[in-house]
Amino acid sequence: MNLADRIQALRKAGGMSQEDLANQVGVSRQAVSKWESGQSLPELDKVVELSQLFETSTDYLLKGVEPEKRDKGNCFASRVLYIASTAFIFIGLFAGCASWYEDQSLASILGGACAQALGAAGYFIGRALSGERPPFAVKWLNVMAAAFMPASMLAGAFFRGGPSAFPNDPAPYPTELRQLAVFALLYAALGAASCLWLRRRGQK
Repeated sequence: MNLADRIQALRKAGGMSQEDLANQVGVSRQAVSKWESGQSLPELDKVVELSQLFETSTDYLLKGVEPEKRDKGNCFASRVLYIASTAFIFIGLFAGCASWYEDQSLASILGGACAQALGAAGYFIGRALSGERPPFAVKWLNVMAAAFMPASMLAGAFFRGGPSAFPNDPAPYPTELRQLAVFALLYAALGAASCLWLRRRGQK
């Protein structure tokens, strides 16, 4: 297997088309096609970008030297921690929202915030154990779940014209149907923006 074959195999393993790969590394689709057919070779900076994108070494791309296998125990533990971190962040979100409607005070959401903090800690511990980037879905779900409570509180403060004073003021969350619709659109925009940011960051 030569460089052309390895690029093609890694691209297909990542579920990308030639056009997708071209967009990721900033070249034309024809350039990727020439790489994979052996008609041309990628420049050195593009080889580095490809290695980062495919999460492999430049030695593997250029020479076919397999990267050292990581400790399977650490990899398994990191996967468990990634799943647990996402679960804790979502549990913290639901617990915080549910507690708020029962008792509208700052103390009522502290338990949920603590659960989210525990989930965030598990995420970074899992990343440290594996030494690899976590799956994109895990990163995006964690960001969106962790951002929901502060985003909704900021939106509620905006609609009310100022911050809420705990615990006597009404809920700082959007409450009217029109407010909820606006917040849903803003939250969807936040989701799209965070998705683009994480993807661009993953390419670096």
